[in-house]
Amino acid sequence: MWGRGRYIFRGQPCSSFGLAPAALRTVGPMAATSVMPSNLIGSERQVLFEVQVLRAFIKACDAAGIQIPGDSEILRDKIQSLIWELGSEEDWPPKVGYPVLATAQHHGVPTCLLDWTRRSYVACYFAASAVLHTPAKSGRLAIWAFNTEKLSDWGPVEFLEMPGATSANLAAQDGVFTVSTLKATMGGGLESTTVERLLEYDEHQDDPEPLLWKLTLPASEAAALLALCADFGVKGSTLFPGYEGVAREIRDKAFAGELGRTFPLRN
Repeated sequence: MWGRGRYIFRGQPCSSFGLAPAALRTVGPMAATSVMPSNLIGSERQVLFEVQVLRAFIKACDAAGIQIPGDSEILRDKIQSLIWELGSEEDWPPKVGYPVLATAQHHGVPTCLLDWTRRSYVACYFAASAVLHTPAKSGRLAIWAFNTEKLSDWGPVEFLEMPGATSANLAAQDGVFTVSTLKATMGGGLESTTVERLLEYDEHQDDPEPLLWKLTLPASEAAALLALCADFGVKGSTLFPGYEGVAREIRDKAFAGELGRTFPLRN
């Protein structure tokens, strides 16, 4: 049932968290409702927020001299035109912007993309690691599995794969994305619609093999799950190539209570 290429996976530290891209969340300093002018409402507010974030990302990369995969004059002209003509854009985001959005998303910038992986143990790692790094380790963590074979019939959400050269982390994590288009924001973006909530309106929701599965585990098992992932070679140093990943692995061990043990230098 869990054959490679058929399902993609996402791990989250709390089973009550919805599958909402960061750009569609409704609270916090990086939510459209808190940063947009009060005279804009609904889809115009949402699109302007996402356009401004993407524009800021491109501008910052220019200042740092960093090349962005998929960058083009066509995309930059599109972004600039949307600043002044929001009402003309009903199919946000434009496909020409997907590579730049994927790069921004994978480096922590809020977009309408949601991170997934083709490897279930990678999803388990992110769920377990996130639990261990939170003060309250209660409740249940969640691993979501998405059947991509049926995703093509699901209008508001699209599936996106990017070349491994987009990001070393993306390649190491076997990462892919779902894209929540403007059509996915019921109520015009003022109240984000999570991926799982959209299933309520999906004509295939009663199929024997649904689009979306959620598996949960007590948060108290996070350290054991993290150790199991490490046994399969899924850990900070392999998922984040470079010193960043090494430091992350040490922090994971510390929060899991493993640094007090003796480890051989070679393994």
